[in-house]
Amino acid sequence: MEAAGYFDGIMYKAARNRPLSEPQRLVIRAISRFRCRAERAFGTLKRDHRMARARYLGAAKVGLQLLLDAMAFNLKKAVRMANT
Repeated sequence: MEAAGYFDGIMYKAARNRPLSEPQRLVIRAISRFRCRAERAFGTLKRDHRMARARYLGAAKVGLQLLLDAMAFNLKKAVRMANT
């Protein structure tokens, strides 16, 4: 993956008696700028569209639920962006 230009996007976490090193802190700072955008969308879907748990059984129905909720999220976002 490194040869193709991809990098590891997993954030490091400090543990008891094992603080993060300075290079790890710099990686976290660089990654967090990009992750906050995606995590904010997932958080909004979970909070406003009750996506913490699936309402239906089966991969097809759950996939359709996610698709429709994502469409509703994007439409609401487009309206907010048009009004500003």
